[in-house]
Amino acid sequence: MSKNSSVQRLPVEVDPYRLVEQGRIYEGRIPQSDFPRLKEQLFNDNKNDQTRLVDKGASDNLIQVKLEFTRTKTNLPVIVGTIKAALEMPCQRCLQSETVPLETSFEVVLVSNDAEAQRLQEGYDTWLVEDQRLFIQDFIEDEILLALPFVVSHKTCEPAKALIEASPDNIIIDGDAQTDETQEKENPFAVLKDLKLN
Repeated sequence: MSKNSSVQRLPVEVDPYRLVEQGRIYEGRIPQSDFPRLKEQLFNDNKNDQTRLVDKGASDNLIQVKLEFTRTKTNLPVIVGTIKAALEMPCQRCLQSETVPLETSFEVVLVSNDAEAQRLQEGYDTWLVEDQRLFIQDFIEDEILLALPFVVSHKTCEPAKALIEASPDNIIIDGDAQTDETQEKENPFAVLKDLKLN
């Protein structure tokens, strides 16, 4: 069977098993702003948020996706795909923007129940298909989030806040320096020392 390729806007919802039988291939570009969970991870300086994430015409803000619905050598229904993007994420040291190139490939076996997922989980990544429906955007977003780096930082940068050094003899509380000599803890039982037993 010849494989059909569609370089268009990706569908919202599909029957993945039917697409596997058709050997369908989808390719497309999706704005980063279409992924709400991903957007929470991206750099946002508030002032330029609209131009950075909402401008769907900016090529830098598009995520390139290719999905192939096919079968494994053992005849399991599978989605083989690649995702490419350039994501602006906050540096965890200076909190400024750092461009993170993202390129990931994946092979996910489609399963229709939990028992099948449990049986395959050691050898494959699986995706549970409910009511023979697959929401393309949710599927892609999950793969993007799984591929994000654990730590994002520039090679060289200054921390957002200067480190504050404190010693036991010089502790700053509410703007006032207090030391052991000038500040004594109140002892709630101090009044007992004045009591005398008859």
